[in-house]
Amino acid sequence: MVNNQRILKIFSTPDVKHGLSLFSSKEINAVERQIMEQDEKIFIKCQIKDKYKIAKPEEIIRQLWIYRLLTEYGYSKERIDVERVIYFGSRDSGLADIVVFHEDITHHYIILEVKRPSRTAGLEQLKSYCNAEGAPIGVWSNGNEIILLHREEPNIFTSIPRLPKTGETLEEVLTEKWNIIWLEINDELKKGENTLKKIILDLEELALGNAGVESTFNELFKLIYSKLYDEWRAITDPKYQKAVTDYPRDIEKVHENPEYIRDLPNKHPLRNLYQLEFHVGGRSPSELKRAIDTLFERAKDQWSGVFEGLEEIKLEANHLKVCVSFLEKIKLFNSNLRIIDDAFEYLIPQEAKKKEGQFFTPRPVVDMVVKMLNPKYDEFIIDPACGSCGFTLHSIMWVAEGRITGKGLPEHAKDFAQNRVFGMDFGPKAIKVAKAINLIAGDGKANVYYVNSLAPHLWNTQARAGLNSKLLKLRNDPKKDKENQERLLYFNFDVLMTNPPFAGTVKEREILRLYELAEKNGKLVNKIGRHILFLNRSLQFIKPGGRMAIVLPQGIFNNTTAEYIRRWFTEEARILAVVGLHVNTFKPHTGTKTSVLFLQKYTDEERLEIQKIRAKYMGKWDDFFNKLKKKYQDLAWDKPLDEEELPEELKSFIDTYFESREEMEEEQNEEAEDEESTEVEDKKGNKSLKELVVELREIQGVLNEKEEELSKVTMKREKELEKETKVLNARLKKLHKEISQKTLAGQVYLVFNDEKITNHLKKYWLDSKVVEEMDYPIFFAVNKKPLKDNTGEYRYEKGPNGEVLPDEYGHPIIDHDLEEIAERFVKFAIKQGFNFWKE
Repeated sequence: MVNNQRILKIFSTPDVKHGLSLFSSKEINAVERQIMEQDEKIFIKCQIKDKYKIAKPEEIIRQLWIYRLLTEYGYSKERIDVERVIYFGSRDSGLADIVVFHEDITHHYIILEVKRPSRTAGLEQLKSYCNAEGAPIGVWSNGNEIILLHREEPNIFTSIPRLPKTGETLEEVLTEKWNIIWLEINDELKKGENTLKKIILDLEELALGNAGVESTFNELFKLIYSKLYDEWRAITDPKYQKAVTDYPRDIEKVHENPEYIRDLPNKHPLRNLYQLEFHVGGRSPSELKRAIDTLFERAKDQWSGVFEGLEEIKLEANHLKVCVSFLEKIKLFNSNLRIIDDAFEYLIPQEAKKKEGQFFTPRPVVDMVVKMLNPKYDEFIIDPACGSCGFTLHSIMWVAEGRITGKGLPEHAKDFAQNRVFGMDFGPKAIKVAKAINLIAGDGKANVYYVNSLAPHLWNTQARAGLNSKLLKLRNDPKKDKENQERLLYFNFDVLMTNPPFAGTVKEREILRLYELAEKNGKLVNKIGRHILFLNRSLQFIKPGGRMAIVLPQGIFNNTTAEYIRRWFTEEARILAVVGLHVNTFKPHTGTKTSVLFLQKYTDEERLEIQKIRAKYMGKWDDFFNKLKKKYQDLAWDKPLDEEELPEELKSFIDTYFESREEMEEEQNEEAEDEESTEVEDKKGNKSLKELVVELREIQGVLNEKEEELSKVTMKREKELEKETKVLNARLKKLHKEISQKTLAGQVYLVFNDEKITNHLKKYWLDSKVVEEMDYPIFFAVNKKPLKDNTGEYRYEKGPNGEVLPDEYGHPIIDHDLEEIAERFVKFAIKQGFNFWKE
């Protein structure tokens, strides 16, 4: 066996942009035989020129392709040339990396570009070569990816499913009939050879850039919707279903050798399968457009509610043909529909993502969350910021104990999908994707609503009607129950999973008034991070005893300014787990460090136990408070005070309640932390400590003058002065409080002299005692093996030759440790006796 370590060594350096994943070990070993070392340099022998060249990565890729052309496709050496000069005019020329000639050894048949590893640059170069020589076929490849183009006419390029072999015409390749088995065998998404996102990038380069459509997203989504329907028809075809049930070995043999199907009897189900319509198949642009338009209309009828009845595909026939030729070779019905997320997350405008912070959750994160929360077939599930419905879709898969394939769900899973799974989102594009995926998964029904879940007073009639039955019944309080029926605040869902938008703040007061976290120190805040309200809203959606998981910025868990948020949710629910996600998880869109918080809302019985703990410590509160009050109640705001000398409970409360402070010698120069910031309304502005002290001294001086004048004036002037001094004293009192709020000594003074703040300290202290008394274990874990690299591309498990390893369905395996984290949590949950995980 040949040792291919020299080739692998050449490709192992970080600066190499080519790869080897397209090639088999047999091909790599064969090319390794062409390598020699001399004078500490590595050379490779060209199979066409019979000369040695320096073994650069691009030269090795070229020789691998030449080997494949010679062996797999059967082209003779006489028909192949390398570094062939291409003339564009009298002065301009270029060198084509590989050329395959027609049988006349004169005219260009196939041109391959392998030296330019960038898709954009490589395609541009390839098209120019094909146009210059009239070559009907162009191939771009960097060793990891491949694009096959058919030049139909100048500057119009479509994709072809495969290269023709020697003795086979291009027309035969283009007019092949396709069925679902052919698609399964030739799926470009298998083994990581391509992605839907990259295909869309190619389409933007070749067709969509000058297609003249208002929305690339809308037109591509219509095509993908039509293709999903076409695949669904093929999978649900009775002949295919019969073949799967009765002839599984024949299907396996066809996968092993596609020619095997020709040896089967004419009446065999595999010889009469539904022929896919989403396929160019040699049809003219106008013929193809009629076929795709028909598919789209049938898809709308089958899965209504995503597109309006009169919506149609707006792409012109030529552009449509290019798009179909690129999309026809991918199979959308796969194990988790992750590929659709990848594509449409890319298509949503970047500006909207940054503004709204909407990023689809990577499927391995979704899988981890679903496994940890273990939704049951008889439970109700909701995602109030559902995006493309990853959490709800994978909950259906979990209950169905398998993949979403389009073949139909088991009855218990079908009932779950149609009646117990709900989603809400305020992004019109994301909601379209969500409805489509849920319709397909749920066999034609989806409870997905286009509303802002934070603003129930603005919900449309459809959402109100669809969610009315899930309102929490407050039977012991008819007045509150009626109010809840009107305000749509509290629901009784069993499980909630969500990844809310991180960016942006909520300022609308009619929304802020609905949430406890929008109130800080007794005042309604001016604005608050949207994700903070989603945390509050999520706990409103689940019933007592319900469980939830929410993706949040890391600052929620460790920033001092977020202490009040942590205090709040520990009062409402038990913390089950916190899983820190790798910083690359949501790249390339954001590098925000995030964690997943898992909670279980307290039941009424658990709340009663908490009240008993509070009652236990009520008597001890007076001793704690009076002892400290005696020491600190007479502090002046400008008295020096060492923070480290304060009792830890008092220090912690002050840091949480007042958030910040200033010293006289310092200028105020702090920016609120954007992620966890709340801004309390202040109609008079927010003056610095220095400005307030200057104002205090000015007013004090004026007041002194007024009091001195008061002893010397007439009775009439005396009344005027008394009124003036009363106003000045009131302003002084208010200034003293404002100044006290900005210094450590002043803050301590207020804690023991302001009844409102004292009550907040009391609650804070009792909450601490409750937490200490409960002292339950929490599962902590960190995602150490990132899903993605620094550029935001998924990291795949690879074999010894650098090839991407496929799973049992032929799709690339993402390299991560989230499954291990979920497994560890399950063991933890069983040990702790969590009611949703029992042995």
